[in-house]
Amino acid sequence: MASIALVPIKGMVISDKSYIPTRRTTSSDEIVQLMGEIKKSRRIKALVLEINSPGGTPFPCAEIAEAIKSVNKPAVAWVREVAASGGYWIASSADSIVAGSLSLVGSVGVASIRPDFSELLSKIGVDIDTMASGAHKLFGYPFKSLTAEEKQEDRERREEEINAIQQSFLGEIKGKRHLTKEVIDEISSGKTYLGQEAQSLGLVDELGGKEKALEIAAKKAKIKRYRIVDYTKRLERPRKGLLARLLGGF
Repeated sequence: MASIALVPIKGMVISDKSYIPTRRTTSSDEIVQLMGEIKKSRRIKALVLEINSPGGTPFPCAEIAEAIKSVNKPAVAWVREVAASGGYWIASSADSIVAGSLSLVGSVGVASIRPDFSELLSKIGVDIDTMASGAHKLFGYPFKSLTAEEKQEDRERREEEINAIQQSFLGEIKGKRHLTKEVIDEISSGKTYLGQEAQSLGLVDELGGKEKALEIAAKKAKIKRYRIVDYTKRLERPRKGLLARLLGGF
């Protein structure tokens, strides 16, 4: 019998899960490997992505999106509670997106945060002596204050990075979702939208839940009878973190 794969994308999206012992993350390493298996499977005719994610760092989100497209089988994104930022980047790689009326969708944007604890450490008597081989090596190091010139240079560099990532993000969404310039301008603000408003903007195709997503996936795959291959347990099994490995082996 034909099958439809159910693949969860939950929590923060990261590259490698091996040192984070939590179920509330999704590893691009694991998803890319799984997509390769789904692509090779003759029984799996389509996949449904169960998304409940605020996103993560750009690289693993883009990596997952590309892996989904490489499967070359009908893919439907089912947004449960939230598909924001990189979570929506991943959802947009699917052929169709289904969301609930109260689901949060969007937050299309990129942020860069540089913490500076140097003044706080100085107040409590902690002095950190830093050395580096290059002028930019310590940019972003949270325990060293920057001069006014260094701060300006750091901000300009981060702004360039943000703009480049944002354009890549928007380009992927525009190409897959066929959005108008007006909609692109609207969502570029980083706002999130409830399901119904997201649908009116073209960010979502259908309102519904799991059954609607499976129905669309089956229709796209041209199958009437199927079984669900649920990868939730496989992807959400607990992992040993670094401390556990050091204390108790692997």
